[in-house]
Amino acid sequence: MKWYEDTIRDDKNIHRMYIALVITFAGNLLLAFGKWTAALHSGSAALHADALNSFSDVLYSITLIIGLLISIKPADLSHPHGHERFEPVVGLVISLSMGWAGIAALRESLQKLNGAPSTIEPGMPVLVLICSAIIKFLMYYSIRKIAQSISNRALEAAAKDNLMDTMTSATAALGILLSNLISPLADPIAGLLLSVWILRTAVMTFIENFNYLTGHGATQEKLNTLRSEIESVPGVSGVHQLYAEYIGTKLRLDVHIDLDGNMPLSQVHDIETEIENKMAQRGDIDHVFIHAEPLEKSK
Repeated sequence: MKWYEDTIRDDKNIHRMYIALVITFAGNLLLAFGKWTAALHSGSAALHADALNSFSDVLYSITLIIGLLISIKPADLSHPHGHERFEPVVGLVISLSMGWAGIAALRESLQKLNGAPSTIEPGMPVLVLICSAIIKFLMYYSIRKIAQSISNRALEAAAKDNLMDTMTSATAALGILLSNLISPLADPIAGLLLSVWILRTAVMTFIENFNYLTGHGATQEKLNTLRSEIESVPGVSGVHQLYAEYIGTKLRLDVHIDLDGNMPLSQVHDIETEIENKMAQRGDIDHVFIHAEPLEKSK
């Protein structure tokens, strides 16, 4: 009698995940202190907003490390299908961290707009922000590549956050430059735009990971694809029922297939095993429950 899955973990995937975690934490820590130092010396609202966002990134980096270390633990009696469902929990924490940074940046920018904004010297602040944008884009590219290779939703959320940070740093640098060329109001306006962008990304990330945790169903397009793949297995006459819902970041399927009623049990078992293996190869399926029915009865 088996009480939980004994699937062997892919050490190569775990190694890739460790690399992504090191890149995320080290990069965010370096940028947070660099931006904060530059913000204190410049007084830029846009740079201050970006620095707050980087400190929130450091916090989520720590959460990301803890959460993903839990998610790679092997299955046990408490979690018989493994701990991968901790990934969307980490994604939710990342979204809340983004939201905190967005609200803080919004408040700071509004205070600057209501006060008397001053022209910001573009030297060090702009240099820091340009370097930040370059570093964040490199982080986005590398982490996204790793996330896609191992199908890790938490790392995908982290990659999105890095892309957002690339845009916010570039916008903050533009605001500082425009505060010199056009009006001192350009800097707090840039900070305002940054905060809106941060909050938008936070809401989208929250909704995506919330759906993973609440059993959100697959799209009709994906259902059609899954049905076609199952019906392509030799011996399957059709699929008359298919449910697909997210259990964590992967789909769990409940499928009813039509088979020849005179088929021997051993052949039915072989067909079910082939369907399970076919779905497992996709990488986005957690488990498949198969119910076989005689073709004559299902009609």
